[in-house]
Amino acid sequence: MEKEKTITVKKAIVRGMSLPISTKHAINICRFLKGKKIDEAMAMLEKTSKMEFAIPFKGEIPHKKGIPARYPVNASKVFVKLLKSLSANASQKGLDIGKARIHGKADIASRPHKPGRIGRRKFKRTHVLLTVEESS
Repeated sequence: MEKEKTITVKKAIVRGMSLPISTKHAINICRFLKGKKIDEAMAMLEKTSKMEFAIPFKGEIPHKKGIPARYPVNASKVFVKLLKSLSANASQKGLDIGKARIHGKADIASRPHKPGRIGRRKFKRTHVLLTVEESS
């Protein structure tokens, strides 16, 4: 009898539910973070919150020539908090943070109305799921 190889996938997850950020910004940040290390991603997002590094955007971006990029300051601050929590979750589960890579997903959340203005304006809300995996 041959022994079967067992592949263990270690995974850590962090969820941000109903975050007050733009879904468009969150989707582009998740696309940018895909496959990066946690420390590298946090450093880039902190530079973005200081408007030193632009996140590349896809889709329609008005008044931009050349490479379309933006500085999503509020969304990058929220993502830095999520990445710190993801790093803590990964170290708690015993993952090697140097080998682990990020995967992210952003979805539209329910959008409540502003109080006092029924039917007028809605808040921005986004669900974000960040996972980090290390396969051995």
